[in-house]
Amino acid sequence: MNKDRAHTVAFIGVMAALMFVVLTLETYVFIYFIKPSPAFLSIPLFIALSMYGDWKHSFIGGTVFGCCSFILSFIVGYTVFYNPLISILPRTIAGVAGYWILYGLTALTRGKAKDIVRAAAAAITVVLHTVLVLGSMQLFSQGGAFFDTVWQTILGVNFVAEFVCAIILVPVFIRVMKKATHLPDFIPVGAGKRKTAVSGAEETPDKDEKED
Repeated sequence: MNKDRAHTVAFIGVMAALMFVVLTLETYVFIYFIKPSPAFLSIPLFIALSMYGDWKHSFIGGTVFGCCSFILSFIVGYTVFYNPLISILPRTIAGVAGYWILYGLTALTRGKAKDIVRAAAAAITVVLHTVLVLGSMQLFSQGGAFFDTVWQTILGVNFVAEFVCAIILVPVFIRVMKKATHLPDFIPVGAGKRKTAVSGAEETPDKDEKED
């Protein structure tokens, strides 16, 4: 295992441990008031972890979050999340989709206004995550009116807290993760490159696009 790979594995391990601690704290702070508890820190963390690197690592954030949720469900008795098709699969899909949403938005904006683009991608990903989790519950657990459930959830306190926190925190978390892993602050890889109209050669981003 080379040094870079070892560093990445260690970073993911630290993030997994942090995710579990954050999710546990969120659960036990709100368990007596709101069930399920709002994931106002863990959701921004998993989105940022999915978006901070390249597409090969995009599944990590959602999968880590899903696995932590799956394990914690047995501790606190969230029976619906005993099924990994509900607790893990939709989070993995949301993480990968979130990365490609960010990729597309970054390409459209040519790598400019990075934090605004990341916040917009995070907002879309939170909505997608909610729909995927509720959809998996519909398919693999209790039934019910799917669209009514989605609408009521979006109007709920939990979703609003998760939505707002994701918009604010995801850009911050991405910057911190990039510094921790020594990645350039330009995401996603390749999305900011553009071809010249004459030669078709790729241009590198301007200095002010690479640096803050």
